[in-house]
Amino acid sequence: MKRVTRVLTGVALAACMMITAGNAMASESGPKFKLGVGTYALIVAEDSSTYGGDDLDFYGGALVGTACITKHVAIRGAFYATENDDYSGNQFSSMGVTVSGVDLEVNGADIQLLLGTNFYEGWNLFGGVGAFFETAKITGDVATSYGSTSVSVEEDLSGAQITFGVGYSWSKVALDYVVNVRDTSDYEDLTGVNHDYAVSGGINLSYIF
Repeated sequence: MKRVTRVLTGVALAACMMITAGNAMASESGPKFKLGVGTYALIVAEDSSTYGGDDLDFYGGALVGTACITKHVAIRGAFYATENDDYSGNQFSSMGVTVSGVDLEVNGADIQLLLGTNFYEGWNLFGGVGAFFETAKITGDVATSYGSTSVSVEEDLSGAQITFGVGYSWSKVALDYVVNVRDTSDYEDLTGVNHDYAVSGGINLSYIF
């Protein structure tokens, strides 16, 4: 909780600096709002020093909204739902225990404060800072010689992230590609191993209001 508080404090300070810089650079008046949908991927890379480790890959979709405060400053947020296809629906057996109907998913939200070359119309290169808040959930049926039961485990994860992206906006439609480089601390606490990196992002198509 303390780490999340520090993240949000840093985001707030960054917001003040970005808005001040954006007001100085802005050449067009009036905010613009973008609402759209897109793909969403999350990759938590395994420790490269560990032999036989597999990356955790999650894929799904997102609802994305962007408030363009000025031509050069924006606040962006996304709600996403993803699933891991490597484990979901599979069955595993070991030492007399069978786990079937496995479903491994990560759902959550992220938010970024962005500086860009042009959030209004035309090409835009942008970057910024933000945070993510999500829940990892695994469910399945566990069977032994004594019977079977359903198991469901959830874990809340959060952390800071750095965002990079490129996009193009027409008068009413915007298309962009976004990559978030995430803090891996909560993933390492959950799995008990080090992770080389964690990244998320996707391609989004939005309507401009």
